[in-house]
Amino acid sequence: MEKLDADVKAIARSIIQGNEKRKKRIKTGNASAFDFQAVKIVDNALCASCGNIESVRARRQMQEKIYKSIVYNMPYEYIADALCGRRQFYEYRQEFIKRVASAMDMLPEHERPERQQDTQ
Repeated sequence: MEKLDADVKAIARSIIQGNEKRKKRIKTGNASAFDFQAVKIVDNALCASCGNIESVRARRQMQEKIYKSIVYNMPYEYIADALCGRRQFYEYRQEFIKRVASAMDMLPEHERPERQQDTQ
């Protein structure tokens, strides 16, 4: 997997990290159009990540751990029961961040995860 540019990665991570606040704004009725769009993009990207985990339950657990690790800045070493090794964990995280960046049109066409899957 190609590395993301630092600025693109930082913005995508910020979008993910702000997701819980956006969800609260949506619940209270104070959300903007961007809030709705960002929550949908983060949710879709998260659901599409960890695709090689066959068990639905295990995939959801891993997705939750990846999401929390980004939102709360938790490194692999502080994640309990990660169900995979350190390297795989960070590959899943990178995939999730890249999917968010792609959905927000922050990546060139040839670097988008959807396009990469079509060519493999």
